[in-house]
Amino acid sequence: MNWVKEAESKLRDYAAKEQSLESVAERIAQLQAEMTCVRSATTDSTAVHGGGNCREDALLNNIVERSELERARDLAVSWLEWVNKALRALTDTDRHLLDVFYINRHKGHVERLCEEMNIEKSQVYNRKNAALRKFTISLYGVTET
Repeated sequence: MNWVKEAESKLRDYAAKEQSLESVAERIAQLQAEMTCVRSATTDSTAVHGGGNCREDALLNNIVERSELERARDLAVSWLEWVNKALRALTDTDRHLLDVFYINRHKGHVERLCEEMNIEKSQVYNRKNAALRKFTISLYGVTET
Protein backbone atom coordinates (compact mmCIF):
# COMPACT_ATOMS: atom_id res chain seq x y z
CA MET A 1 0.00 0.00 0.00
CA ASN A 2 1.21 3.50 -0.79
CA TRP A 3 0.75 5.25 2.55
CA VAL A 4 1.93 8.61 1.21
CA LYS A 5 -0.87 8.60 -1.41
CA GLU A 6 -3.35 7.71 1.33
CA ALA A 7 -2.09 10.62 3.45
CA GLU A 8 -2.42 12.98 0.48
CA SER A 9 -5.98 11.79 0.01
CA LYS A 10 -6.77 12.52 3.66
CA LEU A 11 -5.40 16.04 3.30
CA ARG A 12 -7.42 16.67 0.13
CA ASP A 13 -10.60 15.48 1.87
CA TYR A 14 -10.01 17.52 5.03
CA ALA A 15 -11.90 20.70 4.08
CA ALA A 16 -14.89 18.71 2.79
CA LYS A 17 -15.03 16.66 6.00
CA GLU A 18 -15.01 19.85 8.07
CA GLN A 19 -17.78 21.30 5.91
CA SER A 20 -19.81 18.12 6.31
CA LEU A 21 -20.01 18.69 10.06
CA GLU A 22 -21.77 21.98 9.48
CA SER A 23 -24.16 20.73 6.80
CA VAL A 24 -25.01 17.55 8.73
CA ALA A 25 -25.67 19.57 11.90
CA GLU A 26 -28.03 21.84 9.94
CA ARG A 27 -29.92 18.86 8.48
CA ILE A 28 -30.22 17.20 11.91
CA ALA A 29 -31.62 20.44 13.34
CA GLN A 30 -34.06 20.65 10.44
CA LEU A 31 -35.21 17.08 11.03
CA GLN A 32 -35.64 17.73 14.74
CA ALA A 33 -37.78 20.77 13.94
CA GLU A 34 -39.85 18.70 11.52
CA MET A 35 -40.29 16.06 14.19
CA THR A 36 -41.98 18.56 16.48
CA CYS A 37 -44.24 19.67 13.63
CA VAL A 38 -45.33 16.17 12.66
CA ARG A 39 -48.69 15.31 14.19
CA SER A 40 -48.87 12.15 16.19
CA ALA A 41 -50.50 9.11 14.67
CA THR A 42 -54.11 8.40 15.47
CA THR A 43 -54.82 5.16 17.25
CA ASP A 44 -58.50 4.96 16.46
CA SER A 45 -58.12 4.08 12.78
CA THR A 46 -57.63 0.64 11.38
CA ALA A 47 -54.17 0.02 9.98
CA VAL A 48 -53.90 -0.66 6.30
CA HIS A 49 -52.80 -4.20 5.52
CA GLY A 50 -49.01 -4.23 5.16
CA GLY A 51 -48.10 -0.91 6.73
CA GLY A 52 -48.91 2.21 8.63
CA ASN A 53 -50.25 5.52 7.49
CA CYS A 54 -48.39 8.48 5.96
CA ARG A 55 -47.79 10.20 9.31
CA GLU A 56 -46.25 7.08 10.80
CA ASP A 57 -44.05 6.69 7.73
CA ALA A 58 -42.94 10.32 8.03
CA LEU A 59 -42.04 9.81 11.69
CA LEU A 60 -40.08 6.65 10.95
CA ASN A 61 -38.27 8.20 8.00
CA ASN A 62 -37.33 11.20 10.13
CA ILE A 63 -35.96 8.97 12.90
CA VAL A 64 -33.97 6.82 10.48
CA GLU A 65 -32.48 9.79 8.63
CA ARG A 66 -31.49 11.52 11.87
CA SER A 67 -29.92 8.32 13.15
CA GLU A 68 -27.88 7.84 9.96
CA LEU A 69 -26.79 11.48 9.94
CA GLU A 70 -25.73 11.31 13.59
CA ARG A 71 -23.67 8.22 12.81
CA ALA A 72 -22.08 9.95 9.81
CA ARG A 73 -21.34 13.02 11.94
CA ASP A 74 -19.70 10.89 14.62
CA LEU A 75 -17.53 9.17 11.99
CA ALA A 76 -16.50 12.53 10.52
CA VAL A 77 -15.63 13.90 13.97
CA SER A 78 -13.53 10.82 14.70
CA TRP A 79 -11.80 11.08 11.29
CA LEU A 80 -11.02 14.78 11.83
CA GLU A 81 -9.64 14.13 15.33
CA TRP A 82 -7.36 11.43 13.90
CA VAL A 83 -6.04 13.68 11.11
CA ASN A 84 -5.73 16.71 13.43
CA LYS A 85 -3.64 14.68 15.86
CA ALA A 86 -1.19 13.86 13.05
CA LEU A 87 -1.16 17.50 11.92
CA ARG A 88 -0.41 18.70 15.46
CA ALA A 89 2.76 16.57 15.40
CA LEU A 90 4.16 18.82 12.64
CA THR A 91 5.82 22.20 12.86
CA ASP A 92 3.83 25.30 11.95
CA THR A 93 5.78 25.57 8.69
CA ASP A 94 5.08 21.94 7.76
CA ARG A 95 1.37 22.36 8.53
CA HIS A 96 1.28 25.53 6.43
CA LEU A 97 2.93 23.78 3.48
CA LEU A 98 0.46 20.90 3.60
CA ASP A 99 -2.44 23.29 4.02
CA VAL A 100 -1.46 25.31 0.95
CA PHE A 101 -0.66 22.23 -1.16
CA TYR A 102 -3.63 20.03 -0.22
CA ILE A 103 -6.27 21.45 2.11
CA ASN A 104 -6.77 25.01 0.82
CA ARG A 105 -5.05 24.80 -2.55
CA HIS A 106 -5.40 27.79 -4.89
CA LYS A 107 -3.98 28.60 -8.27
CA GLY A 108 -0.41 29.87 -7.97
CA HIS A 109 0.13 28.23 -4.58
CA VAL A 110 3.75 27.26 -5.30
CA GLU A 111 4.71 30.76 -6.42
CA ARG A 112 3.03 32.21 -3.35
CA LEU A 113 5.01 29.86 -1.11
CA CYS A 114 8.24 30.79 -2.93
CA GLU A 115 7.58 34.44 -2.14
CA GLU A 116 6.50 33.78 1.46
CA MET A 117 9.45 31.57 2.28
CA ASN A 118 11.94 33.33 0.00
CA ILE A 119 13.06 30.04 -1.57
CA GLU A 120 13.04 28.43 -5.02
CA LYS A 121 10.36 26.11 -6.37
CA SER A 122 12.48 23.00 -5.97
CA GLN A 123 13.02 23.81 -2.30
CA VAL A 124 9.27 24.32 -1.81
CA TYR A 125 8.59 20.88 -3.26
CA ASN A 126 11.39 19.31 -1.20
CA ARG A 127 10.00 20.83 1.99
CA LYS A 128 6.46 19.79 1.05
CA ASN A 129 7.62 16.21 0.46
CA ALA A 130 9.43 16.17 3.80
CA ALA A 131 6.34 17.54 5.57
CA LEU A 132 4.14 14.98 3.83
CA ARG A 133 6.49 12.19 4.91
CA LYS A 134 6.33 13.37 8.55
CA PHE A 135 2.54 13.62 8.34
CA THR A 136 2.30 10.12 6.86
CA ILE A 137 4.44 8.67 9.63
CA SER A 138 2.38 10.54 12.25
CA LEU A 139 -0.81 9.19 10.70
CA TYR A 140 0.14 5.59 9.88
CA GLY A 141 3.52 4.92 11.45
CA VAL A 142 4.97 3.96 8.05
CA THR A 143 5.51 5.46 4.61
CA GLU A 144 5.73 2.26 2.56
CA THR A 145 5.08 -1.44 2.94
